[in-house]
Amino acid sequence: MQENEKRRRFSCLSDIGTARKNNEDAAYAANSQYGALLVVADGMGGHRKGEMASKIVVDELSIDFAASRRAFGPERALKFLRKGLKKANKRIYKLSLSGDDYKEMGTTAVCAFITPEKTIVCNIGDSRCYTYSRKKGLVRITTDQTYVELLFETGKITKSEMKTHPQRNLLINAVGINPDLNEIQERTVANADYDILLLCSDGLYNAVSEEKIAEILSSFEEAPTLSHRLIQEALANKGTDNIAVSLWENI
Repeated sequence: MQENEKRRRFSCLSDIGTARKNNEDAAYAANSQYGALLVVADGMGGHRKGEMASKIVVDELSIDFAASRRAFGPERALKFLRKGLKKANKRIYKLSLSGDDYKEMGTTAVCAFITPEKTIVCNIGDSRCYTYSRKKGLVRITTDQTYVELLFETGKITKSEMKTHPQRNLLINAVGINPDLNEIQERTVANADYDILLLCSDGLYNAVSEEKIAEILSSFEEAPTLSHRLIQEALANKGTDNIAVSLWENI
């Protein structure tokens, strides 16, 4: 089989949505003989500051990944993600102090490193990582670092109240808002436990139900097709926010 005839197993796609003036979401996906890397970042700050912040996260991780010439195991992959996220945090925080043009900039970040046996996931903010498998369906791997999630976990509001809470978009953690990035959520997933790995910004899951996301993924089309279908579903549902997805097929 020729290389161009092989199934395309990974994809990333971002869209401005139906109402925003610029796209502050960034997505990245790449594969090499040393592993695979997926990233989604949802910038904040307005006036292109969020766009710059999300790009910094992708750049810090993707450039070092492209330069790597050594195989990754789970431990090295976790160190790689931690290092890249902390470097991005320092750059963004330093920029945010440099003048009013960069004040209050920051970004969420969710990234996954696929090694031969395990997948390492790191998350800051409310972008998400899901797995999908024939056996288990859609499973959310990450926990949103938001005020409403904290209220829910402490029993102060119900699951249904989270969707309409007036502070549902309030983050309690993001890249670049503090001088040090200490609250990185870390997860390890066995590769055998999923068929598809999906990273996405809130522009997807706020516009498309998890049931519909699962339905789309269950078609097991090629990764670029799945990414396109997810974005189009969000747009069809009048998704006003920026939308980003990064997807890996473990099949």
